[in-house]
Amino acid sequence: MSSLEKLKQQRLIHLCIAITFFTSGLIINFVQLILTLTLKPINIWLFRKIMYYLCYSLYSQLIFISDWYSNSSIKVYMDADDLEQYGGKEHVLLIMNHSYEIDWLAGWMFTEKMGVLGNCKAYAKKVIAYIPVIGWCWKFAEFVFLERAYDKDREIISHQLKEVFAYPDPTWLLLNAEGTRFTPKKHEASIKFAQERGLPVLKHHLIPRTKGFTASLSSLRGRCPAIYDINLVFKNDAKNSPTISTLLNGKPVEPHMLVRRIPMEKVPENEEEATEWLHELFREKDKIIDSFHSTGIYLFMVKAINMSKISKASTYGADVKMGTN
Repeated sequence: MSSLEKLKQQRLIHLCIAITFFTSGLIINFVQLILTLTLKPINIWLFRKIMYYLCYSLYSQLIFISDWYSNSSIKVYMDADDLEQYGGKEHVLLIMNHSYEIDWLAGWMFTEKMGVLGNCKAYAKKVIAYIPVIGWCWKFAEFVFLERAYDKDREIISHQLKEVFAYPDPTWLLLNAEGTRFTPKKHEASIKFAQERGLPVLKHHLIPRTKGFTASLSSLRGRCPAIYDINLVFKNDAKNSPTISTLLNGKPVEPHMLVRRIPMEKVPENEEEATEWLHELFREKDKIIDSFHSTGIYLFMVKAINMSKISKASTYGADVKMGTN
């Protein structure tokens, strides 16, 4: 082990990283507050332009840990034409599996390469808005904070999505439809839920919560042209586990991400049909993840909707290596 590798594993170095992130984050929060009180009421376009760079300044510190400090890389499998024509050029709703401690960071690695990191937003629990640095940053950046009360959340979603997709530059909004991170205990509860309601049991996902998705559709149409279905996997036999402590110790990880672009018009307008569409999407995602764990490659679905026929391929379109080696 080299001297640099030993240095990266020192707790003092980890503490310095945390202090730097927290201190700079509070400074960014203060600037966001000032701009919210002074600039936002008179020039919201300029406010959102500046907010992009403030958010990027905060998030990029975490990207530094993954991309450079730990020397991690991300493999992205995406249709080459979609990547060239649409990548980083349109508003997008992201639907991603929530299975790992750092899946959100792998997503940020991808968005940074697409040039939209500063405009990444998400549906989040309201309580997160009160957490200093990251929560405050998200609040000022107009994230969609939900109260887990459907009637209230429906109104919040309707109003907030109009704000989110009014940004001057492409904005990517993440929906974790499973509602929480996959764990064995939560998976057991999800299996029970599926069996009680006659739904197919998912092996690698929790049963998706559909109300937030269906409540969003009317506000998304005409504003957000596409959904990106993201399937993220870390190999089970990987040398290093996908955790924050792994990255802080300077050890690399390699996420594999299959990205499929689905035009918004492919999603049914009827609420009941849209609900079934999301369930079907997660059944397909389960097959995709299972194929990767079984074979080391992705199986991709031939069609974006009702993709019941599965074809075998090493990549979906192009294998794009992003990150450092």
